Parts: sequence; structure tokens; C-alpha cells
Amino acid sequence: MSRIETREQAMQLLFQIGFRNSPISEQIDIFKENHPELAEDPENEAYFLDVVYGVINSRDELDEKFVPFLKKWKLERLPQTDRIILEIAVYEILTVEEIPTSVSINEAVKLAKKYGTDNSSSYINGVLSNFEKSI
Repeated sequence: MSRIETREQAMQLLFQIGFRNSPISEQIDIFKENHPELAEDPENEAYFLDVVYGVINSRDELDEKFVPFLKKWKLERLPQTDRIILEIAVYEILTVEEIPTSVSINEAVKLAKKYGTDNSSSYINGVLSNFEKSI
């Protein structure tokens, strides 16, 4: 399983968590049971857990980093998938040193093309590009 697929699965779980009231650890366990390929590579499983818990535990701080670059939008109006994609990318950019910023942005754009609206990929690219310039 690739890092790209692992990132996508983290996004899917973070989306799911937003709609369920069960404990996060329980949701992670169920997700992992339904995606046994995560356990095939301990490095990818560790990355998956790092991203999921990293985004959950620092959501407010991550949002504060990219909200200034939401032109004519408020955080509450963003589609949930776009918000999660932005949070994952900002988390990676700020904390995962072995992933170049350009890769995080590129992968966020790919996820937006797959899961977002028609305009999501270009919007996310613009937000992340402006965020990158600010750091």
C-alpha cells in the first residue's frame, strides 16, 4: 500500500469520524478491520495513525493556519471534504519533515479532484500555495 493510499484512507476515516458519536479509538479499530491492508506495512499504519490523531488533536490550530487564505469563504461554509483535505495537508507541511511541501500540496489537489466539488482542487491548490508562501 502506498503513502498516497494511506493518506486517502486517513481522509476517509476523518470524514467518517465527523458523523459518528462513537469513540475515536473504536472507529479506528473498525476502520482498520475493514482495511486489513493498513496492517501489512507498519510504516504506513503508523503514518495513518499519526495523521488521524494529529488532525483530530490539533484541528483548531490547523484551521487557524489556513483560514486566513480562504478568500471569500468562511470555515463553516467549506465542504467537509475540502476542510479535511486542507487539515491533512497543513498537518503534513508543519509536522512531517520527510514529505516535501510540494508533495503534500500535490496530493491534496489529487484528493480534492477525486472527492471534492468541481472547483475544490483549484481552490485547495490556491489556499495551500498561499499558506506555503506565508511560512
